[in-house]
Amino acid sequence: MDMSRWYLRLGTWAYNLFLLNLLWFFCTCAGFVVLGFFPATAALFSVLRRSIIEDNDIPVLKLFVRNFKTEFLKSNFLGYLYVLFGLLLYMYFQVVQLIPNNQFQSILVNITVVMTVVYFITFLYVFPLFVHFDQKSFQYLRNALILAVGRPIRTIIMLLGLGVLSYICMHIPVLIPVIGISLSGYVIMWTALKSLPKEMKTTDFD
Repeated sequence: MDMSRWYLRLGTWAYNLFLLNLLWFFCTCAGFVVLGFFPATAALFSVLRRSIIEDNDIPVLKLFVRNFKTEFLKSNFLGYLYVLFGLLLYMYFQVVQLIPNNQFQSILVNITVVMTVVYFITFLYVFPLFVHFDQKSFQYLRNALILAVGRPIRTIIMLLGLGVLSYICMHIPVLIPVIGISLSGYVIMWTALKSLPKEMKTTDFD
């Protein structure tokens, strides 16, 4: 590949990330955050998935808007189902703190901490699965948990990549509204795809 084409592909990739970042912020705010966050995130990962798999220039705006609309209800249901599990985990932690036996309480607190870590790691796989498979909401959550626990090397690579990006954004905050969200999504989607079956079948995890 000649150098001019290499620069062209890099420029197109960076521009698409910038556009995706703007679209994510705009659609999240357009849905007053509570209704816009999950559909915008689903649309973001859907576009990223296609760009990674096809490895060429794609109609970012058209794809993002279409997926935002078509997956609006389903992505919100999935997202708030996940939030519900988080609230139940929080309530469980509050109950554990009321246990008078300090030794038993300490054991349960440690278990809860591990569950909380797994809970947040699992979220990294939820939307990559959502845009890659056509499944029921509980299947996405179950399969995300399977990937988070069953693919430890991939998960660690993903966390390391996000850690490096977070460190860079902490020192260069202007990157967050420019490509911070979309680039983080790219790292998650790229890593997750390495753990997913290439065929889009709902039975791959069953």
